[in-house]
Formats: sequence, C-alpha cells, structure tokens
Amino acid sequence: MQNNKRFFGNKLPLAAAVTAACLAMPALAVDFHGYARAGSSSNLNNGGEQTCFGNGAEGHYVGRLADECDTYAELSLGDELYNEDGRSFRFDSMVSYGAGNQGNDFQSFSYNDNGGAYDGGDISLRQFYVSGNNVVDALPGSTLWAGKRYYQRLDVHHLDLYYLNNSGYGAGVENISMGAGKLSVAYLNHDNRDDASGEFVQNNKFDVRYAFPLGDNTLTLVGVYAMADLTDQQEDLGIEDENGYHFLAELASGFMGGFNKFVVQYGADSMGFTGFEAGGPGRVDNANVGGYLESSYRILNHGVVKLSDKWELGYSALYQAGEAHDNGADDAERMSLVVRPVYNWSPISSTAIELGFDDVTYAGNAAEPDKESADLQKVAIAQQWQAGPGYWARPVIRLYAASFFGDQAKNARGGDGVDGDIQLGAQIEAWW
Repeated sequence: MQNNKRFFGNKLPLAAAVTAACLAMPALAVDFHGYARAGSSSNLNNGGEQTCFGNGAEGHYVGRLADECDTYAELSLGDELYNEDGRSFRFDSMVSYGAGNQGNDFQSFSYNDNGGAYDGGDISLRQFYVSGNNVVDALPGSTLWAGKRYYQRLDVHHLDLYYLNNSGYGAGVENISMGAGKLSVAYLNHDNRDDASGEFVQNNKFDVRYAFPLGDNTLTLVGVYAMADLTDQQEDLGIEDENGYHFLAELASGFMGGFNKFVVQYGADSMGFTGFEAGGPGRVDNANVGGYLESSYRILNHGVVKLSDKWELGYSALYQAGEAHDNGADDAERMSLVVRPVYNWSPISSTAIELGFDDVTYAGNAAEPDKESADLQKVAIAQQWQAGPGYWARPVIRLYAASFFGDQAKNARGGDGVDGDIQLGAQIEAWW
C-alpha cells in the first residue's frame, strides 16, 4: 500500500505537467474545411419528389440551380505538422457522404441494397495525403506530395462539371519554377474493372502541367498519358487494354471585375471520353465497351462577372463531340448554354435566375446504333439569404421554383414526363 501511494504521488507532477502542456496548445490547431448541400423539393403539378436531370459527378448541363436532388457533404481535416527554416509539412484528409434520397429522416452511412424509402447513402475516403513545401533542395519553392488527393481540378461551378479531374492515389511535385511559369508533374493511378473478365486493371497516369503568364492572362497547358499495367495473370486471360492521352489548354483572364476562362480539350483511346464526359481517370478497356468513344474534344467558355454594383452574372457556353468506337453508330455531340444573373438586394439577400439549354446525342453501340438527340431547357428562380454579398457568398439558404422543357423532360418518370411542371424546393449550400 505504501509503495502504491508513493507511486501515485510521484505521478501527480507529471500528470500536471502534461495537462498544462495540452492546455497551452492552440485550441483550434486543426484546419477544418468542407462543403455541403441538402434540400427538399416537390412537383407541384403531378406530385411526388422533384425530378432532376443532372448528376454531381457528370455535370448539370442546364445549370445546377434547382436541379440537385441529393444530399452531399465533404468534410476535411488537416494541419501543418512541421515548420522550420522555411520548410514545412502538412497532412490533409477528407471523407464524403452522398445520398440520393431526400424524402426521409433516416439515412444510414452505408448503402442499403434492400431498396425503399430508408435507403442510406455512401461514405468514402476522398483525400489522405502529406505535402512538403520547399523540402526538395534542388527545387526551391516547390511542393512535394504523396497519397490520395484531389489533384488540381478544373470546374465550372454552376454546372458542377469538373472538366479536368485527374484525382486519386499518387505522388508529384507542384509549382516548380521554370522560366516565366510553374511546372507540376505527377503520377496517379486509377484502377478500372474490365467488363469482360471482371478483373481490376491498374491504369497509370502521368500528368504534366505548365502555367505561365501571357500578357495579363494565364495560360495553362496540361498533358495526361494513361497506361494500362496488366499482371501476368491478366495478360494470360487475354484482357484487351489500351493506352490513352488527354490534352488541355486553358486561358484565364480578368474580365469585368471577375474572370473568364476559355478551354480546349482533346482525349483519345483509353481517355477517349474525357473530352465529352467529366474529364476523369480514363478506362483501359475503353475500346471493348459499347457506346464508348474513340476520341472526343470540348470547347468551353465560362466565367463570372460584375455587371453593376448590384448585378453579377455567371455564364458558360460549351460544345463537345466524340467519335464512336462502333462502326455505323452515331457520333456523340452536345451543346450547352447557361446563364445565372444574380441581383443583390442587400449584403445578405439576393435573387438568382438561371436559364439553361442542353442538346445532346450520345454515341450508339452495336445493339442500338442510332441515338436520337434529346434537348432540355430550364427556367429557375431562387430567393437567397447568404453570408455576405456576392456571387460566391456561402452558406446560403434558397427557396426556389423551376420548370423544365424539352425531350428529356417529356421522357422523365418512365415516359410520364414533367415537361412544363412547376417544381418547388428549399436548399442549403455551404463551403468553409
């Protein structure tokens, strides 16, 4: 007993010292960032939930305002772990949650295959990496990184379209000083499941980017080469794979108190659809999947400008086309035009109007060689209350009404259609 008492007593100063050290640390040392959206909506004419025509992974080609029927969140934790002599290391992480059903008050963190109103959503790890700034002596000012991350994604916010999204596991060096600009090089991989065998095939991607000033503008050039890496066993199975490539040029300019970006893209072979769909990872068995594209390109212009002290405008114009793999199948083609003017009534109140037009023809395949074009138009208005003035102010609470017209609206709900129906909803959107 005496020994135990002495042992406990000797530990008290140590415990007090540890507690004091913890209390002396910054209370909010960890960086907390994120994004979230959620809402509720109904069809005023024919009842039931609102019908949406866009997808966060592939874009909303008539604009995302009043066209988001999901709940989605990204939560990021990170911190600088070392900073001495001008060199620093930090760790960043992110998990996401997405659920397509907004019509119930119970959504689990795992998908429920049983179906019905109580289906849950999906939770996933999106980022998990370490970056070191100014740690490569031969490349002063550059950033070395490795792990899993969103890699220098390029997007149109009001379309929720990532026209370049070469994310995943990998490593690289960013912002290497070279001439007038900055060079970034990276290796990433994205495994694809081969349709014929069910095998996962590794797809290695080598990403090179160079951004440099061009007058008052910035020109960014990107080249991505994708290479399938089959195991000996997969080669013995006769899996047909192919390499591919993707090129992008983006000219970014200051314009009317905001910005304008002009983009040209081209992808071929295993990355043949990256100029038509979201500019993502590529698919090593691209040539074997009916309806996929041998090559594609996109021409895009988008931006956000100030029209006056009260008015702001987001806009985009897009044309993209792709060559089908299958002989005799129609090629793919799409044109999208979207404008979102916003009037700021006060520092915390605004009204947004979004007008969108989309006309698309998807590539056919051997079973369905001819794919007719389908158009869609949207008119939406939202009353907003947001944290401060301006187009980008968030969080925001919206009350909205929208109506969709055209072939896609007529074919919705299994052919019953929502053409001209009034859809009402409330939504929150936040980032921090």
